[in-house]
Amino acid sequence: MLKLSLIFLIPTIYLQAIEPELPKAYRYLDIQEVFHQWRHEEPGQFIFSGGDFNGDSRYDGAQLVVKHATNQIVLLVFLQKSDGQSFRWIELSSFPMESIDRVGIQVIKPMEISFFKTPQSPTKSRFYLMTDAINLFTDEGPASVFFWDAGEQSFQQVWLSK
Repeated sequence: MLKLSLIFLIPTIYLQAIEPELPKAYRYLDIQEVFHQWRHEEPGQFIFSGGDFNGDSRYDGAQLVVKHATNQIVLLVFLQKSDGQSFRWIELSSFPMESIDRVGIQVIKPMEISFFKTPQSPTKSRFYLMTDAINLFTDEGPASVFFWDAGEQSFQQVWLSK
């Protein structure tokens, strides 16, 4: 159990050194909540990640957390503001607590993707991601990508699979 705790603790300490303090409305996931075989026996895998999501050359982060008010899993993103000391927090999606055993996130670097505009769309379109983006996936199900739309100044979601 000690080894398992250290595996989770080291990435958490590293990210907390980089990331801002989590808003009080949320809490980090407990190790028991995220230990699933498909995470390759590393509890923190696919729970948090970072990159430059809005193209301003500052470190931004994404993580799965629990919202106290609803007891749901939330994909929460922070964007570092120009002062380097404050952050904009954005909730992108939420899920029932029991879905944590199959939901994960990872950063996608700028690249061309094929996507469905909605899960019901019959045909795929192509798009080039200009900044890092967030792949939200399930271990055996649909996947979507959240990317920063500079014109709208907000995240947009497209579906990689249905």
